[in-house]
Amino acid sequence: MGDVTSRTDASAMNLHLKLRIQYDGTDFVGSQLQKKGRTVQGELEAALTRLAGEPVRVALAGRTDSGVHAWGQVASLDFPGKPRLSSPVDVQRALNAILPGDVAVTGAEIAPDAFHARFSARRRAYRYLIWNAPYPLPLLSRYSLHMRNKLDWEAMEQAASQLVGTHDFAAFAGSGMGVRDDETAEPGKPSTIRTMHVARILPVDPTADVRHWHGPEVQGSGAWDSSVPGMWALDLVANAFLPQMVRAITGTLLEVGQGKRTVENMSELIESRDRRAAGQTARAHGLCLMWVEY
Repeated sequence: MGDVTSRTDASAMNLHLKLRIQYDGTDFVGSQLQKKGRTVQGELEAALTRLAGEPVRVALAGRTDSGVHAWGQVASLDFPGKPRLSSPVDVQRALNAILPGDVAVTGAEIAPDAFHARFSARRRAYRYLIWNAPYPLPLLSRYSLHMRNKLDWEAMEQAASQLVGTHDFAAFAGSGMGVRDDETAEPGKPSTIRTMHVARILPVDPTADVRHWHGPEVQGSGAWDSSVPGMWALDLVANAFLPQMVRAITGTLLEVGQGKRTVENMSELIESRDRRAAGQTARAHGLCLMWVEY
């Protein structure tokens, strides 16, 4: 009878958790588990399993590629609570004591039973940072793309604004990672229709505290002045994103900024739904998952 009581008490301590995760993606092959290489999910699950004494699986809100960073990734999991790990704060502290230095839990709370980090998400926000100057910034090179030649940021902003709304974003889907949403769509593959809520470009002060250029509250650093070197941010907020979608959009907008395509070409490109017609996929290190809304 005592054994039954012990099992019941232990079950009552189980915690359904929502974690906020921050990581530097430079040395990860991605966020999701893979057969080879370090992953964010792998590090989290290894640490949680060590604390729990049994396997613990984690669900992440968004899949980030190798080299992509996160300011506000979200994870959901069931943690078998222990006497000394019986609250979200306890679990957060214990995790941060054993996780490697390039990943940390910045928040933890009890979540409703039905909460799932991926499937409960309503909107996701990404930011791509671009340092536009003749010279590099070595201390920020892990988190921003360096473009030496002057870019036409106003043209890029005009082109980006055409992304807002519900569109078929097949032109920006990674090769083979989405299908056009019509009668020829292959069963079992995801639709490429998404709703873009925000698509903007703004200047960011690279000398400010990191929270002021890579934090969710960023509003930009003031007036446009593309005649001087500066850090610029492309912000995209959508209900969901296709694989490599943000980086494909970034690569396309950079071609607008370089005068290789016109502002008007953006709407034509969306209508074409042809990935071959869009720009190259921008490098991963300038991209960061900022926040997830539920």
